[in-house]
Amino acid sequence: MSCQVRKLNDFANNWHQTYPKLIKNLLKMPNLLTFMDFPPAIRGSLYSTNFIENFNKHLKRNTNHKEQFPTEDSLDRFLVSQFNVYNEKSMKRIHRGFKVLQDTLESSFI
Repeated sequence: MSCQVRKLNDFANNWHQTYPKLIKNLLKMPNLLTFMDFPPAIRGSLYSTNFIENFNKHLKRNTNHKEQFPTEDSLDRFLVSQFNVYNEKSMKRIHRGFKVLQDTLESSFI
């Protein structure tokens, strides 16, 4: 049993009396600690929601410039263009910790 699983079980044992439903649901999540299989240098990036929050902020900022969308199709086209712009910007940068491990990650997934 890994150290992380032991710590999760200890946490569950400490809090199951106070929060039984929460602990039950927490222990049902088989992929909860999947990010721990990756090297420590990139774990923070994997479990963080910063990418999502940043993208939502980008969408909100650019959507506010438009007054309205006449059709649903125009909204779809606008969103796709925003996805492409954001992806192009993101493809040019390497997130924290990934540059050091680039060779290791490529050999693991290619």
